[in-house]
Amino acid sequence: MHKANLVKLALLLLFNSFFHSSASAQFLGGLTDLPPTIENYPLQRLSERVYVVIGPHDWPNKKTKGFMNNPAAILTDAGFVIVDPGSSADVGRGFLEKLKCISTKPVVAVFNTHLHGDHFLGNQGIRDAYPNAPIYAHQRTIDRLRSGEAQEWHDRFNGMTQGALANTRIAIPDKALKGGETMKIGGVTLKIHHPGHAHSDTDLMIEVVEDKLMFMGDISMNKFMPYSAMPQDASFKGTASALRAAIDNTSVETYVPGHGYPEDKKSMAIQINFTEDLLASVKKYYLQGMQAHEMTARVEKDMEAYRTWDHFDELGKVIAHAYVEVEDEHF
Repeated sequence: MHKANLVKLALLLLFNSFFHSSASAQFLGGLTDLPPTIENYPLQRLSERVYVVIGPHDWPNKKTKGFMNNPAAILTDAGFVIVDPGSSADVGRGFLEKLKCISTKPVVAVFNTHLHGDHFLGNQGIRDAYPNAPIYAHQRTIDRLRSGEAQEWHDRFNGMTQGALANTRIAIPDKALKGGETMKIGGVTLKIHHPGHAHSDTDLMIEVVEDKLMFMGDISMNKFMPYSAMPQDASFKGTASALRAAIDNTSVETYVPGHGYPEDKKSMAIQINFTEDLLASVKKYYLQGMQAHEMTARVEKDMEAYRTWDHFDELGKVIAHAYVEVEDEHF
């Protein structure tokens, strides 16, 4: 390893256990030439009780071993509450190792914000260490995962990572939520919000009342193209509505997205603009009689302001999904 890389790695390990940050936090140093696995990403402190590892922006691959989301934890008097432990058992275990630098308290609960594999496949890493910790998710998440989608996600990620999930077993959430619940865990108040059909029909937003913070799951992906592999899940209009409701919550100041850096109300509003601009552009060309593939170049030009977003080259697939939503609206 080059000397410069050794210096960066030493600095990362030094600060990795207890790195304080604000909602506009950036990564510590440059990590572009380190393997983008959870071991090499710092644990950041967002508030008095909330810690997060902000994952890489790559799609799952062999190098990342599938790691791509933002695993997070709330430190309560009773122990840790984990939100979205990641995309494999190894990611879940790696996250637990980081939390040991903060406290030796146990994990007392896990929440999955929705059913997509990068948010629930890490459950096993937590379940192996804490077999009695309940895993909460929306009832639709549990139903869909049990119906066979859990295995589909495992197989998809295992294929994309060339076998990195071979030793990951599926741990489906076992405690159902519907939205509207208020829970008290270790002296911390959690309000559970279900916005309906947004990023999926299984989404939960989790409000940490005392810290004025909300976990958004993938309803919010800061400067990140919407994931296009699950077109049946996407509702762009529903996503905009959910983002607006989160912004209108005057009790919340910090938002933790499923991907990308933590946000405030201003950056959340930019995501609403993206969604509304996308739908408006697709609708304009739809009403001119164009099919999705015929309007792609024009919509991309209309969306030029978002070209710096991660995976902008995926916009063509996103347009195809938005087209279906616009088409359904006009039938």
